[in-house]
Amino acid sequence: MFVLCPYAYLANALSLAIINFQQSLPLLASLIGIAYGIGIAAWVLRQSPGTEEMQRISQLIARGARAFLLREYKTILTVGSLLAVIIGALYFFAYRSVAYGLYAALSFALGALGSALAGYVGMYITTRSASRTAEAAKKGGLKGALLVSFRAGSVMGTMLISVGILVVSLLYLLLSGLSAWAEILIPTAFGASLISLFIRVAGGIYTKASDWGADIVGKVEKGIPEDDPRNPATIADNVGDNVGDVAGMASDVYESLVVVLTGAMFISFIFKMGSVYYSLPLVIASFSLISAIIGMQMVRGEADSVSSVMQKLSLSLYTTIALSLLFLLLFLLYEFGLSLSSLSIWLSALLGMITSAVVLKVTEYFTHYTHNPVKEIAKQAKISASNVIVTGYAYGLMSSVPIIITVSASLGLSFYLGYFVLRYPNPIAGGIFDTAIASVGLLSLAGIIITLDSFGPVSDNASGLAEMTGLSEEVRKHTDALDAVGNTTKATTKGYAIASAGLAAVVLFIGFIYEAVKWSLQGLTISENIKVAFQQVSVLNPEVLIGTFLGAVLVYLFSSRTLSSVSRSAMELVEEIRRQFRERPGILEGKESPDYERAIDIVTKHALSEFMLPGLLAVILPLAVGALLGWVALVGLILGTIIVGFPRALLMANAGGAWDNAKKYIETGTDPSLGGKGSEAHKNSVVGDVVGDPFKDTTGPSLNPLIKVVNTVSVVFAPAIVFINKVLGINVSLFIALYVHQLLLLLLAQ
Repeated sequence: MFVLCPYAYLANALSLAIINFQQSLPLLASLIGIAYGIGIAAWVLRQSPGTEEMQRISQLIARGARAFLLREYKTILTVGSLLAVIIGALYFFAYRSVAYGLYAALSFALGALGSALAGYVGMYITTRSASRTAEAAKKGGLKGALLVSFRAGSVMGTMLISVGILVVSLLYLLLSGLSAWAEILIPTAFGASLISLFIRVAGGIYTKASDWGADIVGKVEKGIPEDDPRNPATIADNVGDNVGDVAGMASDVYESLVVVLTGAMFISFIFKMGSVYYSLPLVIASFSLISAIIGMQMVRGEADSVSSVMQKLSLSLYTTIALSLLFLLLFLLYEFGLSLSSLSIWLSALLGMITSAVVLKVTEYFTHYTHNPVKEIAKQAKISASNVIVTGYAYGLMSSVPIIITVSASLGLSFYLGYFVLRYPNPIAGGIFDTAIASVGLLSLAGIIITLDSFGPVSDNASGLAEMTGLSEEVRKHTDALDAVGNTTKATTKGYAIASAGLAAVVLFIGFIYEAVKWSLQGLTISENIKVAFQQVSVLNPEVLIGTFLGAVLVYLFSSRTLSSVSRSAMELVEEIRRQFRERPGILEGKESPDYERAIDIVTKHALSEFMLPGLLAVILPLAVGALLGWVALVGLILGTIIVGFPRALLMANAGGAWDNAKKYIETGTDPSLGGKGSEAHKNSVVGDVVGDPFKDTTGPSLNPLIKVVNTVSVVFAPAIVFINKVLGINVSLFIALYVHQLLLLLLAQ
């Protein structure tokens, strides 16, 4: 009956939710967020798109970005459809139920669809906002440009978190009648993670291959400006900003949000904490969404400098955090009263939000040119390009330290809050649940954080449009000021995305251990499950150590492949740009228009041919390790991926951002000793920027979904992995160890 009448069941659940505030709040908040996003999108699209030339270039960028995403989604569809069938079959056999199979497949499909939608919506608005921002700068100065670009970014921020909350809350209402509803939520996270990984990798390859081509031939060889319309790769570069920095970041943070929501609900389900705790992650995210919409209203009024723009953006962030905590506190007092439980949960959420603020500030310090690290890199450019690269790499390493310490402190403090204060249903379970709440606290700010991030590419493209269409110096002064702020917000939000990936991965990592134990030894109590988990998963266990090293191997293989993909894609684009300049000299003289479409097509083909292998590697290797070496070795692989991938992502993103802004610092002319544009120091800094491009926009960001895909695929396929382990009886690692032991004995006997 449940399978045949899902609509009737959902209608009944929705009617009950109207009475239950805790269940109706996520639905209401998500619908408000979607309505707000649609309203703001309509306002942005009503603004003047500028001159015919501005509209022509904007349409080229929008058309290129749309074509790329649609071709990418078409490529992914085959893999996604096959996985949906496999997941449905797996859950059918694992639970001996048609309902479980159908709803698991639906859960995966909705997670994937939401991630794809988040990327497309963000790209659609931002590609149509750059010309409107440039036109607003012409008519309303910095104030007008800020309002249009920020509101364009807020469309993606509100839509992203709204769709995430809506998908998870609807599935929760639909599935709550099943005894193992939380297990069926996890495929949602896997679907979102998988699509995000593909979008991140493909978009990252596209954006940096086009950027490399434009920089190497344009800046280094021909000495023309970054967004000069004579460069055939200029439009491809602007398309890349949208498919990489917008669509990629949107799908990345969306899937982090879905992973942490479903993971926290899964943790509460494992420990049988009750319905109040089951939906608490959704409540926290809902309060933050409403708070973000209020916080966005802080960005209005006069703005006459970069510092005043930064102050408004910071005010919107801190307003969101303060209101989120206030709303959550009032809810906890209503639900639990003035109790230790309320205090523990609220402080854990506070720790997560503090972590997000600290990560943003630390990333800003190491990547913005108003601070010493970037200035020091710029000074090294007076010596050589190698000095720029080594110094930037060193600061990238150093930038990881305070962020990792902050995340570790947040995890540790939240665990001990739950262990000593919440203690429900037992101390360890309470500690793990509070750790999950800290992760939810950090991810719940996704709405405002993604707004700040999307504002960056819009400002960047507006600045490029102003240069390409020859707008006045006064207009370009305003767009360049916004671009400077946008570069800061783009760099800092990368740090947030990486930290969110680390925390989300930890939540699911814990979930996988208990899921594997449950399928291995069925019928255990919560306390017995915890005891077995502690016994099996020990650093003294060689299977864990083997798996940990294999996790490091996965990160290094993945990083190598994505970096080399950018290089291969850029190589053909560079040759194409050189060919156009060589065969059509009128391009550099400004008498002919370059073939932009040819450049876009080259990068698109390469990006789409290169992205599938790294994505499939992230799915296949965990399954192979789990099946052949055992689920304990898979625990090690997940751990190794987190421990190696998390700091490496921070290193690459922050080093790349520092190299980029060192170049921009020299271009500002603030320090006359560096020579400004065209100087030897500037040329050396461009080399550092080119090296940093795939670091910060391809491999670094792609490690975020990699970490989460390894986790989600492991949890989803846990029943199959444990079943295979039982069938084999002895795992392959032990077989290899016995074989090597016998071989050594044979050699010694000789």
